[in-house]
Amino acid sequence: MLPAHTEASFRHEQLTRLQMEHAQYSERLDHLLLNPLLSPADQWEEIRLKKMKLKLKDAMEHLRTD
Repeated sequence: MLPAHTEASFRHEQLTRLQMEHAQYSERLDHLLLNPLLSPADQWEEIRLKKMKLKLKDAMEHLRTD
């Protein structure tokens, strides 16, 4: 078992990494949605990005509550 300060530091690093990744997906999604007429491939990309953002949000919440 890790000391409490090491575990807290690890959680903080993980949370920071997840937040950065979430922000990157948000930026990509925002850029994609600048075009009002999405191609079928872009529509699939929109869905994929939204799912990834949700997955990361769930992971961040899990880190915060454990």
